Amino acid sequence: MDVYLEVKLKPGGERREYATQLVHLGRGVVIVRFDMQRGGGPPDIPVTVPPGSISLGYFWARRPYNLYRWRDPLGRLIAHRFDAVADVAIAPESVTYRDLVLDWWVLPGDILLEEDRDEFEALAEAGLLTPSDLEAARAADREVHARYRHIIDEAARLEARYAPARKA
Repeated sequence: MDVYLEVKLKPGGERREYATQLVHLGRGVVIVRFDMQRGGGPPDIPVTVPPGSISLGYFWARRPYNLYRWRDPLGRLIAHRFDAVADVAIAPESVTYRDLVLDWWVLPGDILLEEDRDEFEALAEAGLLTPSDLEAARAADREVHARYRHIIDEAARLEARYAPARKA
């Protein structure tokens, strides 16, 4: 797989770059793979990520969210994470997007958890998010809550086609 750069632009201008592997580059969608060598997990979400797990990232040019599917080293699903995003730009060598702070986790058993609402509200109140950012984040919120299962199923179909599981 080729090296592919994921570029996240945080509110306030911080730029984070992640070296990933390109899995699929298609019309309006890119799938990347990130190997999580250290493992760990998010501090406020009940998710444990063993070392050697992988994350497949799904980025759509015209959607207000992206999606990560996390799998353990044996290929078992750990969790899904959606991020509210804006200005997704897919190029042959990278995907760049603006992070709109809100995140949602879908845990096994269809448990949907929201993350970072307080930070989002504080940025909005301070005027650090534009009106279009606020609308994109609200659109992501509506779509994730109303359609997360459909979106996950779509990603599973893409994964089966472009990133089939390794045989144990």
